Amino acid sequence: MIHIRPSTPEEIPQQKDLWKKCFGDPTAYIDIFYQQFCTADQVLVVEDEGEINSMAAMLPGSILTPEGEEISVGYVYALATSPYMQGQGHARQLLKYADQYLQEKGYKAMVLVPASPSLHRFFESVGMDECFATRKVELLTSNFTGETGGAVMTPISPHEYNEIRERYLKGTFHMAYTDEMIHFQQIGSHLSYGDLYKIEIEGEVGCAAIEYVQKRRLLVKELLIAPEKMEKAAEAIGSQMQASRYHIRTPGFWDGIPGSYQQAFGMIKWYDQDLHAKWFKQDAYLGLAFD
Repeated sequence: MIHIRPSTPEEIPQQKDLWKKCFGDPTAYIDIFYQQFCTADQVLVVEDEGEINSMAAMLPGSILTPEGEEISVGYVYALATSPYMQGQGHARQLLKYADQYLQEKGYKAMVLVPASPSLHRFFESVGMDECFATRKVELLTSNFTGETGGAVMTPISPHEYNEIRERYLKGTFHMAYTDEMIHFQQIGSHLSYGDLYKIEIEGEVGCAAIEYVQKRRLLVKELLIAPEKMEKAAEAIGSQMQASRYHIRTPGFWDGIPGSYQQAFGMIKWYDQDLHAKWFKQDAYLGLAFD
């Protein structure tokens, strides 16, 4: 018989093994997550006779409305089910338990990013709605001209990154992060030979979170700068960080780099019906997914 509940410290090694099997992240990244950013009781598990078959971390988050109102949400991260137990409904049951868990803690919504595009339909079936679109473009080395506009890229601290980020997103409907969570992104970037960067172009100051997802494939998880400077920012990234392919994400509700397209990204389930009615059709921006 399965039990769904918050986990205990003794079960963390099993969770780390499950995470590694499902996502393949570096051991150091998983260890740092548990050491610095998450306690055992923030992870919900499906347990059967001592074996952890499914898990998901429940992280505190917030959405800011265009008026600046802050809405507390639960950010679901590292939702994983053992490959040997998939198809038995464990993830569905875990998310149902998570609804109750998050509501009891006063969160107004659940937010998550499906691990693959094919999973969006599954999350719709458990009551989640598309909400957080992103704009994406893929560039090859041959697409770059070298016209950077004199752009300068500089590694920066999580706090400075967050200040720049919030300055650009002020007045929009978006997911806000604490400096600690931006630090977690920086750790992930460092482990994949990237970083958090300030990009200065002709008096405009933007930011980008960058990592290598393969030896020759670069992911700009978030590029925030005035839309008219985005092409030059991409040129600057291409000139400073060598790769064969560059995947660049920008806010879905902005004009992007030529050739970019909107893509479904994050999803939400509102627990507050008034907020659901008000924001149901509003496109929002999530940005970092720690994916």
